Amino acid sequence: MIIIASDAFKGTIGSLEVAQSLRGPCEDAGFPVTVLPLADGGEGTVDALVTCGYEAHRVEVTGPLGQPVTARWASLNETAGGTAGSTAVIEMAQASGLHLVDPSPQTAWDAHTYGTGELIVHAIENGCSRIVVGVGGSATTDGGRGALRAVKESGVDTSGVAFTVACDVDNPLTGPRGAAEVFGPQKGADPTTVARLEERLARWADQLDPTGRVRDVPGAGAAGGLGFALMAGLGADRVSGAEFVLSAVGFDEQVARASVVVTGEGQFDEQTLGGKGPGTVIARAGSASVPVIVVCGQAELRAGDVGAGLSGAEVAEVFALTDFAPVQQCIAEPGRVLKEVGYALATTVRDRGFCDGTSQ
Repeated sequence: MIIIASDAFKGTIGSLEVAQSLRGPCEDAGFPVTVLPLADGGEGTVDALVTCGYEAHRVEVTGPLGQPVTARWASLNETAGGTAGSTAVIEMAQASGLHLVDPSPQTAWDAHTYGTGELIVHAIENGCSRIVVGVGGSATTDGGRGALRAVKESGVDTSGVAFTVACDVDNPLTGPRGAAEVFGPQKGADPTTVARLEERLARWADQLDPTGRVRDVPGAGAAGGLGFALMAGLGADRVSGAEFVLSAVGFDEQVARASVVVTGEGQFDEQTLGGKGPGTVIARAGSASVPVIVVCGQAELRAGDVGAGLSGAEVAEVFALTDFAPVQQCIAEPGRVLKEVGYALATTVRDRGFCDGTSQ
């Protein structure tokens, strides 16, 4: 069996669309295929969980610049009688994401997480006692102040709720690797605005975390400091977003029956191996001694560059879309190019003896 667990090629094609484009050629070659959704706590996390049994909910909340937006969150019914189940998964990008603004220095300064807080409130009001907040893809650098304000103003009781931050970054709140310095420019901040954001985060940290216990914790700088607010203000713990999603979709149970795993994202580079979704797939497949084929938009790493040091993983081949078509065509027609890659992938699976078409 071939498992396809690919992340999205951001700005080009979604994770499930990637998987479906590759699936057809593999099945045409006679190989059984299982598609497992992949996300790392950022965009696509709710969609991934809905495909494996979580219930989707829609609610109108406040967007990052005050505009109304419709956001989705997911729940898992683990106890009888709860209308929305006991565990909620919130994707902060649904309410406070970068795709909801036209990035500029002004939006980088103004964007807030109030709508993410409204999602938390909505989940609590629907009976959820555990809330996992996927942090990534944010437009915000407000240190999570808006989210905490929304929760406080609602008057909901959070004392019996367990909070978890799901993310794939280990940045602290402030400093050279902090939320403003590293991620501010991606959100439209110019150097002057980055400096102002850094000062604002430092003041907020002094107010919410006067002992300095949380501000330097890995992940505090995620989503413009939302990770910090959830940990310092609501007592959240932190997990790898990719690990959380892979566990939820039953990756380890499936990989035990697989002959090869296919994963990928838009850019395959050293960052991929540093805790991002595809890197986590490679590591967990390696733990099960299952070889991996990487499909990506562009590749800075090739199979021989990964080595066996990543939990014993074997990256057998790397297919980059740009090896098959010019960059502009890959961007304009990713599905068509991926299908071509899929036929090359199926040939490699057959020629390398990874799968004979009869594996279950």
